[in-house]
Amino acid sequence: MRSFTALAVAMTVTACSGTDGDILHTTRPQPQPLASWQIQLTGNLDTTVDVRMYIADAGTPAPVINDLHAAGRIVICYFSAGTQEPFRDDASRFPAASLGEPLASYPDERWIDVRDPAVRAIMQDRITAATAAGCDGIEASGLAAYATTTGFDFTRADQIAYDRWLANAVHRAGLSIGFVENDAGLGGDLLADFDWTIVWSCLDMGCPAAAPFVAARKAAFLVEYGDETRTAVVCPGAHDLGLSAIIKRDGNLDAFRVGCP
Repeated sequence: MRSFTALAVAMTVTACSGTDGDILHTTRPQPQPLASWQIQLTGNLDTTVDVRMYIADAGTPAPVINDLHAAGRIVICYFSAGTQEPFRDDASRFPAASLGEPLASYPDERWIDVRDPAVRAIMQDRITAATAAGCDGIEASGLAAYATTTGFDFTRADQIAYDRWLANAVHRAGLSIGFVENDAGLGGDLLADFDWTIVWSCLDMGCPAAAPFVAARKAAFLVEYGDETRTAVVCPGAHDLGLSAIIKRDGNLDAFRVGCP
């Protein structure tokens, strides 16, 4: 699920109590409010953008991540935690019973059953691989599937349990995790479990899903779509809401980027 409608680089150590009683330690650099950033999930990764935080695919080679670190970047790695992406090396590991309906916008992807222990094992291995590759954090999409037609009957409570499990697993690996669903109620319930957020094309509505994170002094990032002509509206509007905004050409999230000063 690579498109969406859907930082001061300082080593920080934070601790909080997880919902399962664990003490969660984030030891990698974390995104900071109003930091500059880029997200690119398609095409050859352009590593020359002068920003503090990069979001790139989880398949980005470790040497590229190391080069970004050498340039002073925080590197966040993306994968879908709510769907089977057929291009992932682990796509064949999903049991047939864990695969649900195809996504309306991406018919080659299928929703997964977040209650299945095999799904959690796959996600745990992804987190382990991302840590080994040098990722500083995880951007995991598909964490609000309860609200759509998945082919399963899991509930909102099941979704919250899975999302919290995932966040705890990421924290145990020493990484940060962002909540990237435009679901204000769910994001509010998970505020203590997630470290930062991305909201999408919501400036006209005041980006309510970001408000709890901003109030908690957690980093909140905004993607709007268009080109340079939108900066006069997007940049001051985002700043007033406490958001670090960029403008992307479209949901393909290629290298195109217009940043706010």
